[in-house]
Amino acid sequence: MDDFLPFIVVGLATGAVYGLAGIGLVLTYKTSGIFNFGYGAVAALVAFCFYFLRVDHGLPWPVAAAISLLLFAPLLGLALELLARSLAGASETVKVVATVGLILIVSSLGLLWHEATPPEFPHFLPQSTIRLAGVNITWEEIILFVLSAAAAAILYRFFQAFRIGIVMRGVVDNHELVSMSGDDPVLVRRWAWLIGSFFSGVAGLLLAPGQLVDGVTLTTVVFAAFGAAAIGYFTNLPLTFVGGLVMGVASALVDKYSATSTWIGGLAPALPFVVLFVVLIVLPRRLLTQRRLVAAASVRRSYQAPIRVRLSAGVVAVGLLAAVPTIQAGYVSVWSAALINIMLFLSLGLLVRRSGQISLCHLAFAAVGAAAFGHFASTMPWLPALILATLVAVPVGALISIPAVRVSGVFLALATLGFGILAEQVFYTRGFMFGQSPLGLEAPRPAVSIAGLDLAGDEGFYYLLLVITVLVAVGITAIGHGRLGRLLEALADSPLALETHGTTSSVLKVIVFCVASAVASLAGALNAMLFYYGVGTYYPSFNSLTLVVLVVIVTVGEPWYAIVAAIGYSVLPAYISGDTTGDILTLLFGLGAATAAYGTRGGTMPAPARRLLDHLGGRAPIPAAPLDIAPTTTAPEPAGSAEPPTIEPPATAGPPARAEPPATAGPGLALARQRSASSRREPTGRDGLVVRDLSVRFGGVQAVAGVSLQAPPGAITGLIGPNGAGKTTTFNACSGLNRPSSGQILLHGFDVTREGPARRARRGLGRTFQRTELFNSLSVRRNVGMGREASLAGANPFTHLMGSRPSSRLLSEAVDEALALTGTTRIADVQVGLLPIGQRRLVELARALAGPFDMLLLDEPSSGLDEHETEQFGQVLQTVVRERGCGVLLVEHDMTLVRSICDHVYLLDFGKLIFEGIPSEMESSDRVRAAYLGSAALTTADVPEPAPDGSEPARPEPAGNRPESAADQRLALPAHE
Repeated sequence: MDDFLPFIVVGLATGAVYGLAGIGLVLTYKTSGIFNFGYGAVAALVAFCFYFLRVDHGLPWPVAAAISLLLFAPLLGLALELLARSLAGASETVKVVATVGLILIVSSLGLLWHEATPPEFPHFLPQSTIRLAGVNITWEEIILFVLSAAAAAILYRFFQAFRIGIVMRGVVDNHELVSMSGDDPVLVRRWAWLIGSFFSGVAGLLLAPGQLVDGVTLTTVVFAAFGAAAIGYFTNLPLTFVGGLVMGVASALVDKYSATSTWIGGLAPALPFVVLFVVLIVLPRRLLTQRRLVAAASVRRSYQAPIRVRLSAGVVAVGLLAAVPTIQAGYVSVWSAALINIMLFLSLGLLVRRSGQISLCHLAFAAVGAAAFGHFASTMPWLPALILATLVAVPVGALISIPAVRVSGVFLALATLGFGILAEQVFYTRGFMFGQSPLGLEAPRPAVSIAGLDLAGDEGFYYLLLVITVLVAVGITAIGHGRLGRLLEALADSPLALETHGTTSSVLKVIVFCVASAVASLAGALNAMLFYYGVGTYYPSFNSLTLVVLVVIVTVGEPWYAIVAAIGYSVLPAYISGDTTGDILTLLFGLGAATAAYGTRGGTMPAPARRLLDHLGGRAPIPAAPLDIAPTTTAPEPAGSAEPPTIEPPATAGPPARAEPPATAGPGLALARQRSASSRREPTGRDGLVVRDLSVRFGGVQAVAGVSLQAPPGAITGLIGPNGAGKTTTFNACSGLNRPSSGQILLHGFDVTREGPARRARRGLGRTFQRTELFNSLSVRRNVGMGREASLAGANPFTHLMGSRPSSRLLSEAVDEALALTGTTRIADVQVGLLPIGQRRLVELARALAGPFDMLLLDEPSSGLDEHETEQFGQVLQTVVRERGCGVLLVEHDMTLVRSICDHVYLLDFGKLIFEGIPSEMESSDRVRAAYLGSAALTTADVPEPAPDGSEPARPEPAGNRPESAADQRLALPAHE
């Protein structure tokens, strides 16, 4: 025990600082929804400020500390709060990249400040020791522990006893309710960022002594706070502080044994991420669910140039690159590295840009390929060695995809960041990778000549790289245009919708990680061949952050973003002479990342450039926004009219565009009926959807209690009730998004209670959502097509990769039928994220109708539709049920619609079933009137007349309506199969 006690004491001192830093990190994450990957960068900046005042200008350390912590740190907090506010509505990828940009900024500033070897940060606290329990303890260690523990206790008391602290806890759950209570959520979050920056600054000052005054070093030293936050499951502040103590003691013990046990050498810097990785694997998914604390991500206008333009530009680009050895003979090695980096960026873009999966460890995959090639090339020819080196990273990618199966966004980024650091610190120097030699592994070039061109020479190897790069670019582009690419784009926009339409997203994530890691491994092997040796220092984990930043901030399309990023990453530093060129570029990349939210909202291509490219490519103009769609109506166009009449009187600024009316009559419906009859799916059982004694609990809240209902085929069943009654929770349990506490769910006679949403969808259960879940970056046609293609992909990896010709014909017919039924054919080529809510509802319904579903769960589908559209919508549902024989379970507040189309109605109130029967019985039930309809329930004849000005009258709210409960709106992550 005496051998361990000194290390435990040291670990408790530093662990207390880790815990304090973790508390600040969790505080800002809880209140703003932004996980600050640049938290260590804030600590580094405060340490820089202290060093500048204390060492460079000779101020006493208390004065320097006061200025750094009480003035500079709060200013950083205000700046971070502005940054966090700018990220409202940004995607999770942009949020991560923006805070990663802070790391790049601080690291480049540190290198620009001390261009040569950075100095060591001085100790400023007393270094004298006292002996306690047989252990010599410095006063610095005592001060570290006492100060950190006291600060954590004060903050805990602050949350319990002071109003602003209590409000900080409340803003996490519902900032709108905080506003209603008279408090300003922006002000509350600003205080959180101030406190978090102060704690980060304290941690930076206390951990900096003895470290180099270097941005990377001072940033990564605070990474232990990530492990502490993980132990506190990113929510619990006291447990986070305890987690910091655990991290400190564990790191100290690892340091003790690393001198004698080589197998744990280098583990200490990666230990927080080992803990983090384990926590992400074992922690229940409900504790890792990211809440939507801010508005949904804003929609970026998508654009892809005509095929003629893309092919012509590709030919020109390849021609220019082929001329490099002739016109830039002195820079062949530079451009060779650029070609390798193009492959690297393309593989990373497949993950980040196309599938929305964040990877901060991409150079670790490249390092695996380099090391594998070095080992294989020593015993076999270069080509088999290169192929095997490419494939050896596939299981590594599958391993890293494990967290992606359970989590996404911030937590996936943390897991991949940890793997990159772990690989560099622990694995690079092992014999199975590069070993201990500073020269690494020999990676010979091909000893082959083709048409007099020696592939081992610089010029010959360049052309070999060019051929491989073109093949990789063509392959990645082909993936983007195939089924896998469409599934990945849908996964990036809404994994929830993709799961509920039949695709097992976990399989899809494993596939994309395996493909991306294989291409990155190929690039790593080629990079080793370029320099004749594979060395671990060629693949630093920190550079993975720069790669992902460039992939996000370069907003041009595929594969051009990879070319632009590669030029900025490897070509510009070679052409612009100067010792600080690389540092300045890194600074610019970081600034671009920090402002990425502004650069990615407008779209990938300016409107004038789009028009020019469309003209050159011979493409007819495609409406870019709903206002560009010509309004239509069922009425014939009057003679002499310049434009068809609109359904509503035009406003001054022009009415919102409308899709054509649903096909309730005429040739559109005839065509839809013909296709429906040919593709009709007969129900596999007579009972449809049966729910028995369903109960759902969220913690101590009983959201649904003992509900039993049945939705048979060939009928429309209504599920009504006040807001907060448990309707959406019941829907989520039926579709597999919520785990029931008890009860049973049967679909066509099969017990699906424990099955995931994708498996239920493949059994014939489709649904829409209370808040529309669409693939915003895709067109209406591709959204609707995903309703069928997601189920065709299913859970088989091979059907994810490609489809057959018969399935393509089936898909096309299903899409045309669904578009005709819902009247959305005219807007089929419009990006769905740019549509108004009414048309989005119709698109979501069309997607469900395109799928092979014989039981549909529709959650408030008429929300956003006017009275005429609602009537037509009801006719569409009746047509679908009559022609296809499917069943519909409908949650709806429009009682006129419920009365007109529902065959049977169930009423929920406070999670309990209080009525079931036909609509006429519902209207005469005193219990229904008291709970929902009110004593003056409307009948069909009670619909108010239009207002004198021609506007639509307001519909009275049912008397029983009340604010939606958190339990009713909560969507748990899908339970995977």
